[in-house]
Amino acid sequence: MTPSAIAQLNWNETWPSWAPDGRYLYYCRAPKTPIEKHREVRYDLVRASFDLASLKWGEPETLASAKETSRSAGLPRISPDGRWLLFCMSKYGNFPVWQPSSDLCVMDLQTRKIRRLDINSDQSESWHSWSSNGRWIVFSSKRLDGLFARPHFSYVDEQGTFHKPFVLPQKDPAFYNSYLYTFNLPELIREPVSVKAADLSRAMEKPLKILKPETDVVLEHKEQ
Repeated sequence: MTPSAIAQLNWNETWPSWAPDGRYLYYCRAPKTPIEKHREVRYDLVRASFDLASLKWGEPETLASAKETSRSAGLPRISPDGRWLLFCMSKYGNFPVWQPSSDLCVMDLQTRKIRRLDINSDQSESWHSWSSNGRWIVFSSKRLDGLFARPHFSYVDEQGTFHKPFVLPQKDPAFYNSYLYTFNLPELIREPVSVKAADLSRAMEKPLKILKPETDVVLEHKEQ
């Protein structure tokens, strides 16, 4: 489905992420803007309610307004207990890993208060993921050299304090000094992935069935 509430023709919507109970879809949106003004684009952090019984969507609700923060939100991820909303804030745009200004922020969904985490550095922090018990996060940080994103871990206690992060340990302490690949989108999982890479590639290149969305909006977005 593509309901009009979350597919508005005059907005760019991105970074969708479900609440653990499936009752809200969190995402980011910004007004469509000419490409030459890309440094002026800042995304709001919003959510839309979803009724599981009727499959009805509510209207978008702004949680962090770009006009009020003068920052651009991205990558919302909700803790398994539904208490903490972890997301990025950067100067502009919607791809935090490219921006040294990108910081991790957290919103307490009980109070709606936002705070910048103390675990940030002066380089890009992005691509964060929660553990299944909500006590750990893993995120990609460029703090080691400003060039390559490396996976860092932080312990999160019951009060929502994020503790001093550490980089993914390697057998060779000098490993990251010469490793010329970057780590994007690390995910904490409970068991090994059972699907083979070849099967995933085959599903993308030659799908057995192509799904077409049921929609109440025109999907032909024409860029101006």
